[in-house]
Order: sequence, then structure tokens, then C-alpha cells
Amino acid sequence: MHSLAKIPCAQVELTWDRDVSGVSVQRVRQLRGALATAFRGDPLFHQHDLETGQALYRYPRIQYRWWEGRGVVIGWAEAAQRLLDQPWLDLELRLGDETVQIMDAALTLQQGEFAMSERLERYHLRSPALIFNQENYQRYQQMSELEQARERDRLLVAQLLIALRGLTVRVPERLYATFTHIKPLASRYKGQDLLGFRGEFACNLNLPDGLAFGHAVSHGYGWVIRL
Repeated sequence: MHSLAKIPCAQVELTWDRDVSGVSVQRVRQLRGALATAFRGDPLFHQHDLETGQALYRYPRIQYRWWEGRGVVIGWAEAAQRLLDQPWLDLELRLGDETVQIMDAALTLQQGEFAMSERLERYHLRSPALIFNQENYQRYQQMSELEQARERDRLLVAQLLIALRGLTVRVPERLYATFTHIKPLASRYKGQDLLGFRGEFACNLNLPDGLAFGHAVSHGYGWVIRL
């Protein structure tokens, strides 16, 4: 194992004052909007420049997820401490048509280690990974099954590298990655119908639990855990 970097990663798991049901994709979007409003003075929470209002095109250091009725917020690098410093308890948030109050905030902090591995490590996608854009998805649809498998693996490598670069992790050797089991899943993001993949993949990298890759990771997509 050749260590590449250790990056702080904080997680805040939010429990509400009542049961909150609903579709995860919708709830994540509502959670992101509510916390972006609550902490509007900090661009890490909403990915927009405070002066111009323009979107900041970078790997999101703060990411939002929804799991078993609870909100989950992940913070990488400098965002980790930012999450630990926030006044979470009793904060009121508007989630769609509901106003909820945070009754408990379970905070954890770890050093996420990234390392080259001499073997293929296996991972599970807890949420769908969006690895296509509109252009390359159109090309993908015209390919044979073998070509599609190669294209999926090519995009898997590319999106993993984009996520690592976004966290300033440099990969000095060739990255190998392949999907070992996939389940296509129709997904919708910003009004567009996209193809996502759940399932498993393997790569010659040690990745920390909680990493996300692909498009829309701040909205809960591409969430990785080790098998």
C-alpha cells in the first residue's frame, strides 16, 4: 500500500423532531437548499460566489445525502472543520412543505486515507453514480454491449480521477478500475433524465468510505463504501 494523502472528513448525521419520510433524491435536494439558506454566507455550503452569485465549478467539499429518514452532511478538507463548528442543535429547516427542527447531530471526524493498492479493492455504490453527460450518453446508446462495457469503465476511471483531483490527491501511477456488477437506474437531475449506475466496482486504489464521484455528488449521487 502506497499512501497518497490523508484528508480530514467530517460527517454530521441529523435527526429530526419527527419522522420525515419521502423519496431520498427529493429530500437531499431539499436538505441542500435548506442548509445553503441557513449558511448562505459560506460558499462551501452552496457552491456559489458570494459577490457574483455565479456557480463555482469545483469538486464540492460539502456534500448532502439522505439515509433512512436522516440527513447526512459530509465535509472534506477545510469543510470538515466548518461542519464541526456549526450550531446544529435546534436549527429549524424548511424541507419542502415541512418545517423540521434538528434534535440531534451526530458528528464524526476521521482522516480519509487515499493510497495505491497492489491488488484490486472492491467498493459498493450506496447511491447511483452519474458518469455520463448528455453527449457521451448519446454515443453510448449506439455502442455494442462490449463497447458499452469498455466505455463504462473508461468513464469510471475518468470520474474517479476528477474526484481525486478535486481533493488535491495526485495519482502517480496508472489507475485501473472496472465495474464488477451494475444495475442501471434512471435518475433525474436539474430537469434532465440521466442514466445512473448502482452496484459494485473494483480499482487499484484504497478509497475512504464516504467518497463520492461522478456528476451531482453534492446532491447525494456516487456515494462509495468499501466492501
